[in-house]
Amino acid sequence: MDLSNVLGSLLSEGQTIDEIAKKVGARPEEVQKAAKLSVPTLVEALNKNAKDEEKRASLNKALEDHSEDNVEDLQSFLGSMDLQDGQKMLGHILGGKKNQVESSISKSSGLSSSQVTGLLAMLAPVLIGMLGKKKKEENISKDSLPDLTGSLGKILGGGSGNGLMDMAKNILDKDQDGSFVDDLMGGFFGKK
Repeated sequence: MDLSNVLGSLLSEGQTIDEIAKKVGARPEEVQKAAKLSVPTLVEALNKNAKDEEKRASLNKALEDHSEDNVEDLQSFLGSMDLQDGQKMLGHILGGKKNQVESSISKSSGLSSSQVTGLLAMLAPVLIGMLGKKKKEENISKDSLPDLTGSLGKILGGGSGNGLMDMAKNILDKDQDGSFVDDLMGGFFGKK
């Protein structure tokens, strides 16, 4: 599975963004802006979960449960997706910070909180499905999940000095306290 193709579809203009925009009731350019904030935030949260031994077990189970999801056909996947399942995934990925993250993305992107909630509920299953499929294809063990989630960060530009993930890593946890939401509120998304 080519992770970069799927991620590219989530972040650039085109049918996928247009489809998501219709589903959340927003303009494609607003959805694209919100996706550029949301995808790195979710990937960074997945990275943190993969590095935590207790959360890694839960993430491993989720990836195994979604290893057959056909995320390569994003149009079809988005059309048949269970948004309640997406909400549950968000709860696991972001934990108690879910509402704060949604509020921050809303303030920055111009989408309403409910539109951001819908967007995140669509993005989470895509990311989990991508990782689940890749985990199965490459027979990746639970202990190697940090490498798998880190691969998404590399695609988004981690390590290049100017990519989305570098920005997310540098800004999401400015004070190095292990919690990025406090930093999201004042840094990454900016204040209006």
